[in-house]
This record gives sequence, C-alpha cells and structure tokens, in this order.
Amino acid sequence: MLVRRMRRLNMNQTLKIGLIGAALLILCFSLFTLPSLAQTNHLQMMVTEEGGKVTSLKDLSVGKEFMVVLILGADCPLSKKALTEAAEDILKASSDGRVGILGLLVARDDDEDIKRLKKEFNVTFPLYLDRENLVAAKMGVKVVPTAILLNKDGEILYQGRINDRVEQLGKRSSARRHDLFEALKDVLEGNPVRVAKTEAVGCPVEIRRPKPDANSKVEYYRDIQPFLYKHCVVCHQDKSVAPFSLATYEDATLWMETAIGLIEKKTMPPGQAESDFAMENLIPNPTSMQIDMLRKWVADGMLRGPLPAKPLDLPSPDPEAGELGKPDMVLKQSGPMTLAPIGDDVYRFLVFKLNLKEELKIRSIRLVPSNIKVVHHALMFFGDSANLAETSADKNLINFGLFPGDKGPGYGQGPMLAKYLKLDNKSTRYSFEMIGGYAPGSGSYRAPKGFCWTIPPNSDLLVQMHYHRTGKVETDLSTIELHFAKGDINPTMEYRASNINDEAFLVMPPNERKHTSFDWPVEEDCQIVSISPHGHYTTLSQTLTLKRPDGTRQTLVHVPVYDFNWQKLYTFREPVPVPKGSKINVSSFMDNTSGNPHNPNKPPKAIFMGEKTTDEMVFPFIALTVHKNSQWNLKRALHSGYKNGSIADYLRHGFGFESPSDQTTPEKMKK
Repeated sequence: MLVRRMRRLNMNQTLKIGLIGAALLILCFSLFTLPSLAQTNHLQMMVTEEGGKVTSLKDLSVGKEFMVVLILGADCPLSKKALTEAAEDILKASSDGRVGILGLLVARDDDEDIKRLKKEFNVTFPLYLDRENLVAAKMGVKVVPTAILLNKDGEILYQGRINDRVEQLGKRSSARRHDLFEALKDVLEGNPVRVAKTEAVGCPVEIRRPKPDANSKVEYYRDIQPFLYKHCVVCHQDKSVAPFSLATYEDATLWMETAIGLIEKKTMPPGQAESDFAMENLIPNPTSMQIDMLRKWVADGMLRGPLPAKPLDLPSPDPEAGELGKPDMVLKQSGPMTLAPIGDDVYRFLVFKLNLKEELKIRSIRLVPSNIKVVHHALMFFGDSANLAETSADKNLINFGLFPGDKGPGYGQGPMLAKYLKLDNKSTRYSFEMIGGYAPGSGSYRAPKGFCWTIPPNSDLLVQMHYHRTGKVETDLSTIELHFAKGDINPTMEYRASNINDEAFLVMPPNERKHTSFDWPVEEDCQIVSISPHGHYTTLSQTLTLKRPDGTRQTLVHVPVYDFNWQKLYTFREPVPVPKGSKINVSSFMDNTSGNPHNPNKPPKAIFMGEKTTDEMVFPFIALTVHKNSQWNLKRALHSGYKNGSIADYLRHGFGFESPSDQTTPEKMKK
C-alpha cells in the first residue's frame, strides 16, 4: 500500500512538473516567436508612394484574391524587362481582376525613377518605393527582379524568377518555363503551387554600407577607374550596348559586386581567349591580383579618393568611328527592324544590295547599328544576288523566329539554307563567303596590308543580325560602310575565307557530355590571318591547335568559356605562316545535360547538326591568304557542313526525332 501510494505521489509530481515545464515552454515560445509569426502577413508592410505618402500593401490589395509584388531596381536591365514580362503573364493567367500587381523599387531609387520607368516602358501597374529595403529584407529578397505572389492573408505562395530566360547572369537563352505564370495558373485553379520557390537571377539588392575606410589602400580614381576604363567602359556606359554603366563612381558603387561575379565566372569581359600568338583584339583577362583589388575596394567601403590632376577621358563607345576616314560606299538597310518588348533573342538575315556589274575589291567593311542597345553582334557574308533574292522570297523563312510585334526586312534562320547557295563541290570557289562581323567596340574588319576582299559581280551582302530586347519597343536601321582597296595589292596572293567542319558530327545525344576532336588538313602553304571558334548552346569550350609536319604544336585560339552570345573573330597581329601538310585540330567540349544552363531543351533532347540556334555544329571560321592559282578547295568544308546538315535533318524527320523524347538513347541514335 505504502509503495503504491509513493508511486502515485511520484506520478502526480511528475505530471505536475511536466505540466509546469510545458507551460514554461509555451510561454517561452510565445515570448520569442509570436512577434515573428504575426509578421508573416506580408500585406502589413509599408511602402512609399510617388510624392512621399506611406501606405500598406494591404490597402493596395483591396478587392484582390492574390497580389504579385515585383521587387525591382530601376537601373537593372532584367528589372526593366520584368516590367513587361510580369504584366503579360498576369494578363494571360487572369483577365478577370482577381490578381493585382505592383512594382517596388529598392535602395537609392526615387520618384524620378518611377516617372522615367512609367514613360519609357508604358508601365500599366503602380510603382512604389521601398526606401530602406525593409520589405525586400523581410521577404528575404537579395536579387532584383524577384516576383512574389501573396494570398489575401499575406502568405507567400511563390517567390523567385518570372521565367527561366536567364539562368545565369550574362547568359541568355529561350524561356522554357514561365514560373510566375505557372504559379498563378495553379492558385487560380484552386491548387497548391507546384514549384513554390525558384532562384531569381539579376542584380543584387543594394545594401547600406559602412562609411568608406579613409585609410584604405584602394581608391576609386587612382585604382578602380583606370581598370574599368581599360576593361569595361567601352561597352558599360549609357550610350553603349551593355545593360548597366560603370562609367562613374556612383555607377561603380552600385554595380561592382555584380561586375566582380561576372569577372570571376569569366563571363566578362566577353570573348576571353588564349593564344600562343599575339592578337590585335584580344581583351586581356583580369588577373587574380586585379580581382583582389576590386574586392578589397568593396570590403573597405568603396573609397572615392581625390580627383586626379588630369581626369581620364571616357572611352568612346565606337572607338573605330572616323578611324578609316570617309567610306567609299554606304549601304542602307532596306527598312527598320522593330522588336517587341517581350520574346527571345532574334537572329535575322538582312540583304544589303550592291548591284554589282563587275567585281569589287574592298579593304574594310564596317557595320554601324543605329541602335547599339539591341544589336548584340552580326556576321557579314557576300552571296549570289539571284540566290539571295530567291531566299528572301521564301514565305517559310520570312516570319521564322519572329515574336508577336516584331517586324522588319529579311528572313529568319530557319530550315537549312543550302538549297539557295547552289554549292558545286567540284569548284574551288563559291559565291558565298564570310567577310566580316560586328561586336560592340569592334565593328570593322580589315584585310591585312597588301590584300583585299574580292566580291564577284552579281553579288550582294548578307548580314546575320543578332538582336536582343530591352523590355520596350525598339527599332534599328543599320548601315554598312565600305572602303575600297587602293594602292599596292599583292599580285600573287589572295585573301580567302573558309569554315572548318567536323564531318563526323551529326547528333549530340541527350544526357551526355563529351569531347569532340578532329583534324583539318592544310593542303597548301598559307598564312592564317584570323580565326573564330563556333558552336551553339551545348558547346562549352573550343580550342584550335596548329599541328605542323615537324610535330610542333601551337595553340591558335583557346576559348575556355565559350558563349554563343559572343561570337568573336580573333585577328593575329602578324599572319601565322602555315606549311603544307600541317593540320588544324579542333577540340570541343559539349554538354547536353540538364546541368548546362544554356541547353535549349529541358529535359534534354537529341540535338542535331544544323543551322538553327537550337541545333548544334562544330564549325569554326578561318581567314587566310593563299596563292592566286591555288587549287585548294576551301569551300569543301561549307559544302560538307550543309551536307551534314541535310543528313541530320533527314535523321530528325525520317526517324521521328523532330520532337525527340527524353528516353532517346545513343543506341537508338546509332540504329
């Protein structure tokens, strides 16, 4: 009995102690967590209207079931595109007014930024200010643009990117998933959001920084500005092509961390390459010491320092303007190219009429865009007038690759164009040849001293333009400047161009990463003037190596991080002599897995050899000098390239791979 009573007493005491402990635990939990739980209603947060009035997100969402809050930066290029893309997604998902939208500008943005964005981008929804970054911070937003979908209780249902058009800063591809639209569709149908969080890509939200360290050994005017003006500012200024400016101290404080990230990933400066030979237009890669200097400047609070006695001149966004003198001929685009605010990049072939009755010898060719904000790069060819006219009339090509609202001359890079080139494999010459290109800061291509391009009679110029969008309607009306060859021209040698084609490459199976390698035989003594690696979205790196008959090897060009958006022609300071019997090895690393952020297909699909940007090819370009009586068939590579493309096109259609399934295997492809 006594034992039983003692047990009951112990049990009662244990129960009491447990209840007291639980009560204390609840009290502690209440004290420490209830305030944060109350703040999960994000509609209670306050924002600032244009003019200074403060209001709550709740007041701005009256009558709405759901609210989309776009966290934006007024000077971030991706934020500008988000203004139109997000509004379009909401309109497509719901036109009945159930979803509201507002934009929230962070950091140093002000009323003037609101007015500017409304005017430039015809913004149809209200814009507000998050002056202290309080809303962005409480929602955990570190990057702009970020889309946040709230319900009427202020709970976050979706947070992240608008779509996957940009999965890495500086790298663009086609949008394959419209994440905000899909989230809206889910909630409007009464379902949970299938993908509630994605990683936003864009510009970092500016944070308040400590006062600059007056004892810092790194100063803007003395150390940072000279670096930026040498490596970046030709493109990164208001009148040039880059999406943000680094031209002033204020610009640098806003964008330096973004710039450092791009530099460390080797995304910037664009077109980074290595060679065993001196090159004219090879941008020097920033050294680790220079990158450390940039990081040190940021860590120390970004000290301005005293103004220099002689301020640096702002680099010209067009350093070649006037360098060649007045052009002998100016060709005008047949009409303006208009780009809609929303859509993928556009690749468009434009014909510039020459009306040649006799051959034309030129020493330089220069493309001059009227709108450098949208002309990303261009490749220039000459081609037979009749063939180009026939191509231009093909109704299947005229609208290929355009999005609603796009319009202009030319035709898209659609099905294989070989049928129009009328290539003759028995001839050593052909009436279609690349003669130049355009990239920001490098718009002209010049023949080496003593040489020229010879354009045959009855030829016109064909230019492949790569346009990208800014988030508003844009137009471009480019011109081409020609300077004729004058003075001494080498009577025994001529300037030619060719492609190097991997004839074994037909298809890249899905879910594979591999190296490709092949040798291109040099059939006669020649001199290499310039060279350009080429692949599409599964090509991650490419190297061209000169292998001489004596066994020596030298790297002509190595591009460790190949970027389809930056196709560059590398010109040697002195032409590289190459003896007959040499070989040029082309080695590429290709990735057709979901780990490749540029892959045009998710999930990965079989990618065939072809011209479209969503196809793939191993097809570098080379310009060289050869003897005038040369019998070297330099156009064989172009012919074999289009032959390969035709075979790949037959495989794609004849074996049902036009929309290949995820289960396509290398074994099936071999069959």
